[in-house]
Amino acid sequence: MAFTFDILTLFPGYFDGVFRESLLGKAEDGGLVVLRTTQIRDFATDRHRTTDDTPFGGGAGMVMKIEPISTCLRAVREAAPGAPVVLLSPAGHLLEQARVRRWAAGPGLIVLCGRYEGFDARIEPQVDEIVSIGDYVLGGGEPAAAVIVDAVARLLPGVVGNPESVVEESHEDGLVEYPHYTKPRVFEDESVPDVLLSGNHAAIRAWRRAQAMARTRLRRPDLWALYVEVHPEVLEPPKTRRRSRRAPTGGANRHDNMNPHDITVNCGAADETD
Repeated sequence: MAFTFDILTLFPGYFDGVFRESLLGKAEDGGLVVLRTTQIRDFATDRHRTTDDTPFGGGAGMVMKIEPISTCLRAVREAAPGAPVVLLSPAGHLLEQARVRRWAAGPGLIVLCGRYEGFDARIEPQVDEIVSIGDYVLGGGEPAAAVIVDAVARLLPGVVGNPESVVEESHEDGLVEYPHYTKPRVFEDESVPDVLLSGNHAAIRAWRRAQAMARTRLRRPDLWALYVEVHPEVLEPPKTRRRSRRAPTGGANRHDNMNPHDITVNCGAADETD
């Protein structure tokens, strides 16, 4: 059965191009997903189809009215039983990969996009989750909805050609992903790390693990702190430490000899040039 995305919005045309490009378009054409938008304004009852009004208590901006949102949401829920309702708001819980995986395991997803100063708060008891994609403010919920659709869709069976590519990547195990390289072997005097050309799969796995840990600590100390809570052993020194041979010249090769157990002192090796 196809996974159904229902997007409730004042601007359904926003998604016309987004849903037709790349993996999403192919997934829809292949019957793997159903992508539907519903115009909230169609559920307004006055002749001007009004969906916003001034806030009680004063203040700048307009607030999305409760009646058309509530009526729209009830109609969509009847057509998509069992799908959780996600309200998008900068005041919501921060989106993370675990939440995306949970959504992907369900029958579908209903996403409610706001505009102006946001929703009348009385809609909140009618939704299942309130989510933010980051600590910043957008002009509306549509870009955030597109992010969520993309993140969920790529986890659905058959959407991504190689299923392993959605397992071994950033955030799937609490770390950001290791760096990738492809041809040419040397670019402007910077070469691919020798370990990736060695054919030694155990050494490659160890190098990639070390790089993922180093990158996470350097770039996402918040994630690193959580990872260390679950995996405190990564901070324990090894029983025996091998002396690393010096990497040959070539900028990228400075990463070749990073030991996962040297993470507390070597994390700076994964700098912004990799």
